[in-house]
Amino acid sequence: MRLSTKFLLFNFLAKGIILLVFLAASPFVLRYFAIKSTDRQLVEKKNEVLAIVAAEGMESFISQENPELGFGSYNILKEEYILLEQVPQLYDTDLIFVEERILDNESVTYRVYSYAFEMDGAYFLLEIGRSLQTIKEIEALIFKILISTVILFFFLSFFLDNTFNKSILRPFSQIIDKKLSHIKEPQQFSYKAIETNTDEFVLLDESLSEMMRRIQRAFNQERIFISHASHELKTPISVLQTKVETLFAQEGLSGEQMDKLMDMQQTIQKMKKTVNALLLISKVNNAQFIKTEEVPVHEVLEELIEDWEAMATEKNIQLYFEEADAFVIKESNRSLCLMMLRNALVNAIKYTPESGKIYITGKKQENQYRVSIKDSGPGISTKLLEQVERGTVFLKDVEKDKSGFGLQILYKVALYLGVKVEIKSGNSGTEVIFDFTN
Repeated sequence: MRLSTKFLLFNFLAKGIILLVFLAASPFVLRYFAIKSTDRQLVEKKNEVLAIVAAEGMESFISQENPELGFGSYNILKEEYILLEQVPQLYDTDLIFVEERILDNESVTYRVYSYAFEMDGAYFLLEIGRSLQTIKEIEALIFKILISTVILFFFLSFFLDNTFNKSILRPFSQIIDKKLSHIKEPQQFSYKAIETNTDEFVLLDESLSEMMRRIQRAFNQERIFISHASHELKTPISVLQTKVETLFAQEGLSGEQMDKLMDMQQTIQKMKKTVNALLLISKVNNAQFIKTEEVPVHEVLEELIEDWEAMATEKNIQLYFEEADAFVIKESNRSLCLMMLRNALVNAIKYTPESGKIYITGKKQENQYRVSIKDSGPGISTKLLEQVERGTVFLKDVEKDKSGFGLQILYKVALYLGVKVEIKSGNSGTEVIFDFTN
């Protein structure tokens, strides 16, 4: 999982848990404050009624002729009421409670404030009530608003967190994409600094560049050594080959001596082939070939078929080649491109048994050009393919007469030319796929 995704999930889940806890507690909190507000309003109304009674007298509310009737007032929606009645004694009451009242055959729940007081030698009880239905409706409305706010917050938070994470981690992603991913050779590394104002990313970028410089120096020293060693080995090998050819020219050699000279000749040829392969790999690694040519890949394929068709015919191998789609790759090297495709075709011809088949195609696709060379041979061992892809071919570990240098040259040239190579091998044969892009 990507680092930005982890940050996003953590922020989203952390905020989500906090908001869900808040949302679960909000009904209780809302009810608590609504009740507190209602109680405060009841006390204020009690003070207002007492002030009116003190100013206008009790006669304005309770008749002297019928004091037992008291005073009662409900608003039109029965949301609030006031009751004032004379009582025989002074109750010890100053209470707020919830009570059900039946009004016009309808049950209404009220929050009631009951207060007893004395006036002009008489005792009175004042009750002020407010319907809880209004509180419940307000609670429901506020709860809906809270839910809508939380959902909106989730979406906005996700969008903003995602945008911020991408923005803040963009330099890190660029370091991964441009400097670490798909880098198979040190010379592919880009030393251009990533634009960022985050100190940690600047340090990471500089550290990677410095580490790659040290690796590049080590690789260059190794390649220079291989190049020099290959050049130095060519001279004694040429001397040995000349001496062996001179011995062949002498008269009076026995059959046993001729056999030994033939073995020496074959060994020298193998050594020469190995040294040339090492020298070629070293030159490709050191980028000693220019890439300024426009190479018509379809023409290169046709040239290969013409050159190697005779060899395939000698082994009774059928070459199936449809006319390739026209495609020109820019900023490339024709000789290296020819060598890369030739190695694949020569290997196919070499290891395909007699009466076998080889299929060659060149098809233009959406954004690339694909060349496929498929044979019906025994296939390539997985061990050799792994060694070739890693660039670690050891002659003692591979099959006889299958050094892997041809495949390694193919891979190195493809990497240098920017061509993607895929090798599919099994019991039914081997297919080498080249994907060219401009």
